[in-house]
Amino acid sequence: MINVLQNFSLIKRVFLVAFIVVSLNIFSNEKEGLCLNHNHETSFEFFFCDVCSSTTGGGSFGLGTLNNASFVGVRYVFSSFESKDGIFANSPTTKENFNTYQLWGRVPINERFYVSAILPYQDLTRKFEDRSETTNGFGDATIMGWYKLKLFKKVDKTKAEYVTLKEKSNHTLEFGLGLKLPTGKFEEVLTDRVNPGFQVGTGSTDFIVGISHVYNMNKFGLNNSLTYYLKSENKNEYRFGNQFSYGSNLFYSITKENYNLMPFIGLSGNIYEKIKQFGETISDTDGTVFNGTLGTEISTKNFIIGANYTLPISHNLFGGDVTPQESFSLYLNFSLD
Repeated sequence: MINVLQNFSLIKRVFLVAFIVVSLNIFSNEKEGLCLNHNHETSFEFFFCDVCSSTTGGGSFGLGTLNNASFVGVRYVFSSFESKDGIFANSPTTKENFNTYQLWGRVPINERFYVSAILPYQDLTRKFEDRSETTNGFGDATIMGWYKLKLFKKVDKTKAEYVTLKEKSNHTLEFGLGLKLPTGKFEEVLTDRVNPGFQVGTGSTDFIVGISHVYNMNKFGLNNSLTYYLKSENKNEYRFGNQFSYGSNLFYSITKENYNLMPFIGLSGNIYEKIKQFGETISDTDGTVFNGTLGTEISTKNFIIGANYTLPISHNLFGGDVTPQESFSLYLNFSLD
């Protein structure tokens, strides 16, 4: 059984690498002068991995699909960590794998407002030298409301028709407010481990504030995003630390007759505040992670398929006792447009 799981994990990684390589190969062979399809403005979606509320996970995948079309879909997110199983320098380590299966979507209310939501299912495994621990179940659901600010280029008043003509700007701004709901089970006994983020849910209702800025110029685009998670205390008097996430991604759009290809490369990071329990701050429960990401997305009239791979560039979590490792995400969305 272990060999089967290992082979399945290998297959997932091979598929991910092959998907990105094929996309980059198309990118390198592209010779036509292409431009972005301005009927579908490029914009990163804010969909938050539920594990991110558990302090250590998910920050790299706070940015989801590149295409801003209305959709419903599924996404698989894998993240891995290594934690010390003890307080000494030579203490043994544990291997932690976070598997998250998500239903997510984006539904427009009108031209300026839309709602995004995510419902995750978690399957977490922790391997010690002499035993294993698993926990699974539905995680914390997230719902966000978004406002898109329309921006236009400065009017040339030397032209007689300037009063009636407005040209759309290359800049896009979106502002979001939302909630993460305590739909996932919180187990207090798991907080005694080195990585208390090994949880299906947090047991708390958290507030989320986000802002996204996108700049498009011909084939290229740049996205910058900031997100703040304001955590609350759960019924066990346990409160994960507030979290600040940021990201910047450079992407290239290749528009063909039947599809649009968008490879991208980016940087992202998370800053975590300390955890509090029974009103007391727990030392060495804060930290930072800085990541590099490579990915691509292919969109057609009816489908959006994407993949990205993330590795930490630098990190300091729980006093250095928790080490983030590779993460990747695969998703398939069905367009509602």
